[in-house]
Amino acid sequence: MVKEHLDSSISLAQIEALITIVDYGSFTAAADILGISQPSLSRRIRALDRILGVPVFRAVGRDMVLTELGRSIIPAGRRALREMAAIGVTASSNRALTSGSLRIAGLPSLVAGIMPEYLGPFHRRHPGIRIEILSVEDHDRLVEALRLNRADLAFGVNQRIPADLTGHSLRDQQFSAVVSQDLNLGSEVQLDADILNSLTLVTLPQGTSIRRITDEVYRNLKAAAPRLITTTQRDALVNLSIATGGITMVPRVLASTAQIFGGQQIPLDLSAARPLGIFYRREEFGNPALEKFIEYM
Repeated sequence: MVKEHLDSSISLAQIEALITIVDYGSFTAAADILGISQPSLSRRIRALDRILGVPVFRAVGRDMVLTELGRSIIPAGRRALREMAAIGVTASSNRALTSGSLRIAGLPSLVAGIMPEYLGPFHRRHPGIRIEILSVEDHDRLVEALRLNRADLAFGVNQRIPADLTGHSLRDQQFSAVVSQDLNLGSEVQLDADILNSLTLVTLPQGTSIRRITDEVYRNLKAAAPRLITTTQRDALVNLSIATGGITMVPRVLASTAQIFGGQQIPLDLSAARPLGIFYRREEFGNPALEKFIEYM
């Protein structure tokens, strides 16, 4: 629980309460993350309102929305919390990582399939580090999460990394096609233009890396999907493609669920892959947990 003060009136605990509500979308979720009761959280916000003289939230129906003042203090509040947290971790644990926090953002398929193999050993070695995982939908939102200090580290596609971020490469993520077993294509089938030209394609919208790889497979095989079903839900691609008698192309970690729904995988050429990496910001006050986690990469 944060007790240090930004000045004689506004406490870091109040700023922490405000930012946690913004990041997690509700008073209930924020109270759970902070490990305090919801009434205690509400008292922090009311105290902040009294000190500022203007509310930081306003009610819109059942939702609480940031006021203009609330939005304006978020960036400075994040910087203050991160700097104090880094100082506190360094002083209290002498970089032994017995306390502190690490916030990790990632694309949904990477959160499910790649991140655990790195996060698991780290947590077993340093169980005192509080870990928060944020799933975001695309590369631009990963970059935004880092720049807005919503995350310390991001798992994403190792392409188009901005100059203000530092990146390290991981391995490539291989893809498979998924079709229904009802099509009776056989266990040794190879994907070709005849298959692609005959099946409905179930995929994500344009602009996503999964869709980009899918379109490349069609171009390479000189094929065109006769029908298209698009969804923003990655987790629905496998089930939808099987249920509709269509085809989808997803990372193999997602394709591995095909058999559960009555489908089969068709491995794609090694060129149908996306290079994975981690990226992060180097800041004036480094996060010891981040530095140690990078050593596991």
